Amino acid sequence: MAAKKPNSSKSQSSPQLSNPETPGKSNEKAPVAPAAAPATPATAVAVTAPVVAPAAATAVAVNAAERERAGVTALIAKLRHIDADVARDAAVTLGTLPANAESITALSAVLLNADHYFHPVVRAAAAASLGKLRDPRAVDALVHATRDSMAETSDEAVKALGRLGDRRAILPLKAIVRNADNFYLANVRASAEASLKQIGE
Repeated sequence: MAAKKPNSSKSQSSPQLSNPETPGKSNEKAPVAPAAAPATPATAVAVTAPVVAPAAATAVAVNAAERERAGVTALIAKLRHIDADVARDAAVTLGTLPANAESITALSAVLLNADHYFHPVVRAAAAASLGKLRDPRAVDALVHATRDSMAETSDEAVKALGRLGDRRAILPLKAIVRNADNFYLANVRASAEASLKQIGE
C-alpha cells in the first residue's frame, strides 16, 4: 500500500486551492452568513401600584374614626376611676387627642365637680388638658376652676385661660390679680398676670 502523505499544514485553517484561470487567487467562495432572524420587539411590562377603590378608602377612614371615638369614650369613663392616678392619666391623654365635644364636655365636668367626686390631681390635669386643646367651649369651666380650693387646680385653670386667649377671661383674671378677698396664693396671681399678657392686656 502506498503511504499517505503527511499534512504539511501547521494550523487548522482550510487549505486554499489554486485557481487555474486566475493564478494566485483562491477558488474557494467566502461563506455567506445566515440571514439574521427578525428581531422580536420587546414587550414592556408595566408594574402598577394597587388602586384602592374609593369605597374601600372611605371604609378605612370610617373604621379609624370609630376606633378613635371608642378610645375617647374609654378615656372619659376612666376619669371617674376609683384610682386617682388612673383618672389623672386619662385626663392627661385626652389633652393629647384632637378636641371634640365629648372630651371638652367631660373635662369641663371634672372642673365643675358638681358631685365633689374628683380628686384635686384629676382636676388639675383636666384644666391643663383644656388649655392644650384651646377650645373656647371650656372657658366657663376654667373660670369656675380658678376658684378651686386647691391652688394647683386654680393655677392650671389660670394658665389654661391664657393659652385660650379668650377675652371673656380678662375680668376674672384681673380679679385674681387684685385678690380683694385674699383667696389666691402668690403663684396663682403671678400666673394670672402672665395670662393677661398672653391675651393682650
